[in-house]
Amino acid sequence: MFSHIAEGLTNRGIAKRLVVTEGAVEKHVQRIFTKLDLHTVGDEHRRVAAVLTFLRSS
Repeated sequence: MFSHIAEGLTNRGIAKRLVVTEGAVEKHVQRIFTKLDLHTVGDEHRRVAAVLTFLRSS
C-alpha cells in the first residue's frame, strides 16, 4: 500500500491496481493515518507524511 501511495496514486488508482473497492482503500488509508497519529494539520500532506514515516522506520 505504501508503495502505491508513494507513487502518487489516488485511492481510485490504488483500488484498480489491487482489484478492491475504493471504499476499502479509503478505510485502510484512514487506519494508517490513525496508527501513525497523522491528523490534518495546516499545509501538511498526510499521504506524504505517512510514506516518510514508513521509510524512516525501515
